[in-house]
Amino acid sequence: MNKVYQQERQFTKRRNLYYYFTGFVEGEGCFSVSIKKNDQMKFGWVIDPMFSLYQHKNNVSILKLFQKELKCGYIVEKQSKPEVMVLVVDNRRTLEEKIIPFFRKYHFLGTKQNDFIIFEEIIKMMNDKKHLESGGLQEIVKLAFEMNQKGKGRKYTLEQILNSITESSETTR
Repeated sequence: MNKVYQQERQFTKRRNLYYYFTGFVEGEGCFSVSIKKNDQMKFGWVIDPMFSLYQHKNNVSILKLFQKELKCGYIVEKQSKPEVMVLVVDNRRTLEEKIIPFFRKYHFLGTKQNDFIIFEEIIKMMNDKKHLESGGLQEIVKLAFEMNQKGKGRKYTLEQILNSITESSETTR
């Protein structure tokens, strides 16, 4: 086998692996943007974007392979479910430099694509410091509520958060 053929074969294997990752994330992964109450913040809220990938501890090798290939993230037990392991990437710079470019290149075919597009927009807005302004923060919150089944399971409603931001911005004037 000549060297060029071997390199081409390796490239094809790696590309196939990356498409496998994308399909795997479609079913077992999540792009999420937490909105956490924090009275220390100007508007009373913290925006916390995160990518996570879940798998039973018997298959943790898949998470480790993903972590190795993307060179990012950490693996922990899922709270309240120790048999489930989670690969977490929650550093905004790492999300921007590793996760977003990967899924831009190896895009989703299903509903996860919409969450990814919104997630990417929120990261961009945060990099532009929009989350530090009342209007920008409200827009990010609205976008976050468009993700993952329209905010199902969130602790606070969209209206509660938006009203709180509005009240905070009026108080700081």
